Amino acid sequence: MQKGLIILLFSMLCYQTQAQQIFVNKQNLTTLKNISYITVKVQKTWMATRFSAFLDYGQGTSDSQQEMTDLAKNPLFFNSKVEIFNLLDRNGWNLIDSYEETKDNKVFVLHIFRRKK
Repeated sequence: MQKGLIILLFSMLCYQTQAQQIFVNKQNLTTLKNISYITVKVQKTWMATRFSAFLDYGQGTSDSQQEMTDLAKNPLFFNSKVEIFNLLDRNGWNLIDSYEETKDNKVFVLHIFRRKK
């Protein structure tokens, strides 16, 4: 019984650690050493039940280059903006400002994060 519980807890810990990694454009965000600032745009998914996040560290402007994914390049979906902010905080980023930007007659809120020192 105890052995099974230990294996279950270890498996959950491994999954949680893996789930906390952020990939953008096939790059692990934590391994990008020369990046101090990022912007994050949050959009509701097409069915408007969850959120997708798009992160810019200077790599390009298309959504496919900016979408936050897992290691397998599957898009990450979130229940709220706060869930995204908490994930970035756990990965070493501080929210420092937000601003609006208009593109193609749509207004987006962009959030600026700075890497924790």
